[in-house]
Amino acid sequence: MKKLLFCILIGLTYPSIRAQHHFRDTTQGFTFEINYWFNLHHFLWLESFVTAHLDSTLIQQDLSGHAKQNLEQALAYYREHLVSLDLKRSDYMSTFKRWITHEGRTLGSVPQQFQEHVHVLKSVDEVYKKSFWPVHKEACEKVLRDNIALIRQTEAPFVKSITRLTRQFWQVEKIKVDISYYGTASNWNPKHRPYTTLFPTHVVMTAVGENNVPGNWVELLFHESAHHLILSSSYFVGGTIKDVCEVMQLEPPRSFWHAYLFYLTGEVCKQAFTENNMTYEETYMQRTGVFGRYYALLDEHLKAYIKREVTLEEATRKILTALNQ
Repeated sequence: MKKLLFCILIGLTYPSIRAQHHFRDTTQGFTFEINYWFNLHHFLWLESFVTAHLDSTLIQQDLSGHAKQNLEQALAYYREHLVSLDLKRSDYMSTFKRWITHEGRTLGSVPQQFQEHVHVLKSVDEVYKKSFWPVHKEACEKVLRDNIALIRQTEAPFVKSITRLTRQFWQVEKIKVDISYYGTASNWNPKHRPYTTLFPTHVVMTAVGENNVPGNWVELLFHESAHHLILSSSYFVGGTIKDVCEVMQLEPPRSFWHAYLFYLTGEVCKQAFTENNMTYEETYMQRTGVFGRYYALLDEHLKAYIKREVTLEEATRKILTALNQ
């Protein structure tokens, strides 16, 4: 009987202990989560990536021989089976992300396709929990603490403005946002950046990045969350670009729709932040030079569209004409 009671207590206690590793907060339009296992997955993938491609490492502290061996075995598995799979674009990684951030939070019932992968995660549970998770967890919680008030104050005006400009409806259910200490890195872009999968919108934000600029994290969050409003060649914005290009007999510039998304979300954020008495002199697009070739033209013609001085079709035609002169 004592053994039975002990097993019951352990069974009741273990989920509560694991639940301590999972943090959740919400706003009017977002559900934020900090998932222990998802963070461990990102850590192993990125460490494998940088050692394989950049001859570097994320691991700075000394570990015991046993811990080192366990970690190296897990990293060897990632290098052999997973490091070539892009976190955002791989079907396997997208499916795994969906599972582990929803029903797989506690690694309860594991689908057959993930069992070997999850076994690897569990094998380094103690190493990660003791040596890395405290720093990762605190950084993830801090970036949310630092930005949650601004999100709550500006999400409604942002949604109102960006949906008016894109002529699309915002997602009805709250947008799920998982915060990871390490973010996306891929063969073509080994940087810590947020990424998004669609239908439904699921955003992965990072704790590592340009957090010294107040508002930057929120602009990137809103940008990622608005991805479902502008698609590459359909919906109002993407469709207008495609339509104008066909009439002008031009090929749309590569990822031109994404440049529109960066510009529109940046300007709408700047307005929302300013109305909230916060100085935000440069948008992410201005500061980083992303799609810098297009910025001056977008600023001239899309700004006129934002002010409702011209239609999106007129603005797009003028931008493309200037680009092709």
